[in-house]
Amino acid sequence: MHRRGVPLIGGVAALAGRRVAVFGAGSEGQAFARQVGPSCAELVMVDDAVENAPGFSAPRRASEAVLVEFDVQAPSALDGRPFDFVVHSPGVSRYDERLAAAARRGAVVTTPTALWLEDFQDRQVVAVTGSKGKTTTAMLTAAVLGAYGLDVALAGNIGRPVTELYRDQTHDVFVVELSSFQTADVTTSPSVGVLTLLSPDHLDWHRNVENYFDDKLRLFSARDDVPVAVNGCSEEAVARTSQLAGRVRYGTGGPVRLEGSHVVLGERGPLDLEKFQLLGEHNLLNACGAVTAGHLLTGEFAEEGRLEDELCAVTAPRSRLEPIGDRAGVGYIDDALASNPEGTLVALRVFAGRRIALIVGGQDRGLDFAPLARAIEAASPQPVVVWLDDAGAAIAAALDDMASGAVRHQAPSLEAAVEVASSSGVEVVLFSPAAPTPHAEGTYLDRSRRFRQAAGTARAGEARAGAAQADGEPRRGSS
Repeated sequence: MHRRGVPLIGGVAALAGRRVAVFGAGSEGQAFARQVGPSCAELVMVDDAVENAPGFSAPRRASEAVLVEFDVQAPSALDGRPFDFVVHSPGVSRYDERLAAAARRGAVVTTPTALWLEDFQDRQVVAVTGSKGKTTTAMLTAAVLGAYGLDVALAGNIGRPVTELYRDQTHDVFVVELSSFQTADVTTSPSVGVLTLLSPDHLDWHRNVENYFDDKLRLFSARDDVPVAVNGCSEEAVARTSQLAGRVRYGTGGPVRLEGSHVVLGERGPLDLEKFQLLGEHNLLNACGAVTAGHLLTGEFAEEGRLEDELCAVTAPRSRLEPIGDRAGVGYIDDALASNPEGTLVALRVFAGRRIALIVGGQDRGLDFAPLARAIEAASPQPVVVWLDDAGAAIAAALDDMASGAVRHQAPSLEAAVEVASSSGVEVVLFSPAAPTPHAEGTYLDRSRRFRQAAGTARAGEARAGAAQADGEPRRGSS
């Protein structure tokens, strides 16, 4: 059941003069601390990785006008202390017992995203969520709204924290990509929502699949009439949004549908997307979702020519089915963002009929890899599977269980996996891990960088991965 009737917190103004703890010292937590610090009676920041959390400058109390060097403390600093608010980052599960204990002591437990949505509830906000496809659909939605001549800000899980938008409120519309970690604590719904897909994911954070679906859909539960564009090709998404009065399907049914390889606008007919740069039919489906969001927000379609130009100008987001170059007749595809089996299934469909080597593996979160194993076995030609880490072992075991004839190799590292894959006599090496990055290896951006370097396609001077996140893989520690 979706939780309706949750009282509003009051946005960041509610924190004025109160004792506030920020749980998570990453970029979002620091940005939030700087935003609210001047008005708080006291501000304390905690992080699990306190030994690796750098200090930073922020006001400690409202009475202190000068910024001071702020030390990050261990989460034990929360024990027994009467905080009015505990604001946690996406990396800290809302089911964490330490948050529950703070709530029992009277604290309001919330997130920067929940407070921002309250503060911007009278503005035009399009929020994009789903198990996969959020980043691309958010980018396409921003492009579509640009076709209406609107000034669009793109933020959220896509890289720019929503907290930064407090200083940048002049836009006509805000498109925000939100992971299930960010939707779990929201108290209000956006002007328009987009739900790209629902499939089990992040069960370690949400504890079970029902919590995951419920937390994801909470974004649309604050009112009955929120307009929501729902992927009509996702049976789970359709089934679990049946009670939403404002639901509009896309892809199949609804005003925007996919017919073959054509995006069709109602009675207007198909768009000319011959120059569309994103790989795969699923990205045309994402375009359907973006166009539907624009229609729900404005009540009309933008002029076709402008829509076509804007959609065709969008390039692949970093590490999502991104062609990164060719070497010795082999093409390399960076799909490091495929952090669950569904993402890798999509990638396999894109390269159906091609001779590929598939590099899989990462942190095993207990998801079911049998559908992925069946898809590998059924592919013609079958991909060469190069696996690593715990999730790779689980995928190999699923192939063993069905006595698959697919050639598979274990690799001790991503670099070794690229070497094996490159020498397998294939046309394409596809890094699509079907699992998140192991904790010791950083984020998907770190593995993306390593993949590019091993493939010999890294750009000169390419820096170590930064803090931008996409499609729901959390930053490490509490940040």
